[in-house]
Amino acid sequence: MTARPTAPAPLEVADGVFFVQGPASNWIVLRDDREFTLVDSGYPGDTPAVLASLKALGLEPSRTAAVVLTHAHVDHTGAARHLSAEHGVPVLAAAAERPAVRGQEQYQVTLPQLVPLLWRPRVLAWAVHAVRAGGLTPNAITSDGEAADARLAELPGHPRALPTPGHTPGHTAYRLAGDAVATGDALITAHALNGGGPPHVQPIHPVFDHDGAGAASSRQTLAGLGTVTVLPGHGPVLTADLSGR
Repeated sequence: MTARPTAPAPLEVADGVFFVQGPASNWIVLRDDREFTLVDSGYPGDTPAVLASLKALGLEPSRTAAVVLTHAHVDHTGAARHLSAEHGVPVLAAAAERPAVRGQEQYQVTLPQLVPLLWRPRVLAWAVHAVRAGGLTPNAITSDGEAADARLAELPGHPRALPTPGHTPGHTAYRLAGDAVATGDALITAHALNGGGPPHVQPIHPVFDHDGAGAASSRQTLAGLGTVTVLPGHGPVLTADLSGR
């Protein structure tokens, strides 16, 4: 399995909010009349798919106002590095996440942690894809900045930060237009390590969490939102009541 050269058609889930379910990691485009904000950006190998999704929306990469990260795992920062290097696009994340964005810290799952799980065919296939898509590639970004409320308010789509630390120290969800919420990996709807069955709102496998107790606390924060449209880091978009999760 390799990274796809193209992405599925962007799905408009609210006014100006487009969700793209990538091969193994998702991204979101927030568009206004002139520019757009990209929330997360797939693996490095997903960069052609990210660019294809922008083209499908009639957008030029040079018009990216910013890439806003839920967190700095390599499966969310892939195209961000390209846009930063090629077009000078600022890459924004919570203050606690910026050392990881710059490559000074790593909160990524390690191979020894995954080895005991690789006997499952779905997990092995995912791991092969992740490696081929650049999952082991250093992806440090130097043109980073803090996703402060005032700066976010100026961006297309006006994403509103909702701190959800635990998966990583600075993990952040973003409230978007309508009832849409970019949950990153604080809540997902499907992942190879989570097993099969129909997509549903669920925690990501705990092997990926830096701080399990913090991640659980952040899920309680999200539960307070009630019924929302979940735009997860992994899996399809779903509308669900988060109360009690």
